[in-house]
Formats: sequence, C-alpha cells, structure tokens
Amino acid sequence: MKIPPKPKRGKRSPFYWWRRWKSHKYLPTKKGLLARIQNGDFEYPDLFEWAEYEMHYMQDELDKFVENYMGDDPYEDYRYFEIQRRYAKRKNKLMEDAYEVEQRHLNGLVDELSKEFLITREEIWSIMEEFGGTTEDLYFDIMQKCGLRKPNKKKVIELMKHKHGI
Repeated sequence: MKIPPKPKRGKRSPFYWWRRWKSHKYLPTKKGLLARIQNGDFEYPDLFEWAEYEMHYMQDELDKFVENYMGDDPYEDYRYFEIQRRYAKRKNKLMEDAYEVEQRHLNGLVDELSKEFLITREEIWSIMEEFGGTTEDLYFDIMQKCGLRKPNKKKVIELMKHKHGI
C-alpha cells in the first residue's frame, strides 16, 4: 500500500480534528439518484484507508523519537506512550466515523433505490448481498428487473443508453 505524505497542519474544524484530508462532497438529492451514484455518494468511504495511514505515521514518529532519544530506554518514556496514545485515538475516531458513514451509505442507497423502483427494501438487500458489480451496475440491474416507480423521459433515455452501450 502506497502511503501518502502526512498533510501539513491547516485550517481544521474543531468538530473533526481527527480528519487530515477533505471529506467527500455529496451532491444534493435533487440531482437524482444516478448522478449521486456516479459522484460516489454511496461508495466505500476513504476513512478506512486513512485509519491505516495513521499507524504508518505513528511508526515514523516513534522511529524519529527513538533515534533522537537521550536517556536509558526510549520505550519506557512517557512521551513514547503519548505518541502511541495520540495516534491510536485518531485511528479509533476515524474507524468509528468510517463504520458510521458506511452504514449511512448502505441504508441511504437502499432507501433511495426503494423510492425509485418498484421493489421493497428487503428485496434490495437480498440483491445487494449476491451482486458483484459496481453501484451503477446495481442501479441499472434493478431498473431492468423491477421497473421505475415514476418513469420520465430522462430515466428512460438513461436505460436505453445503458442497454445499447452508448
């Protein structure tokens, strides 16, 4: 795994101090479900990768600390444990956010699909469990199987383009 360089300290929100990178920009709901799927609004969050990066950044900082340490045993110093504690806290907050965002994406996708197509939430969950493609492929697969709840010209054109590979 290629680890990106640790971002420099910039303007941060006091409410999300544990996030080093910018979050995904979601499209408004009025843009439509397919546009939001294509924007990545329902995809796997990057927060899981960010949590893994924290462990690499921690190890880099610990290595620097041990290298520059003047004393008997750097591994018993409270500052060594403080570095570990600080990065573990950030990783835990990132993982907590990641699970929350992932659950919100899954539930939101199921809710939006059930609103858009003639299908129940339970049927969508069972299709999703077995489906192996992308979220966009899932959208078109359900569209072909179940039909639209409120068909309009734009959605029918999207379906025809997808069927004919345009």
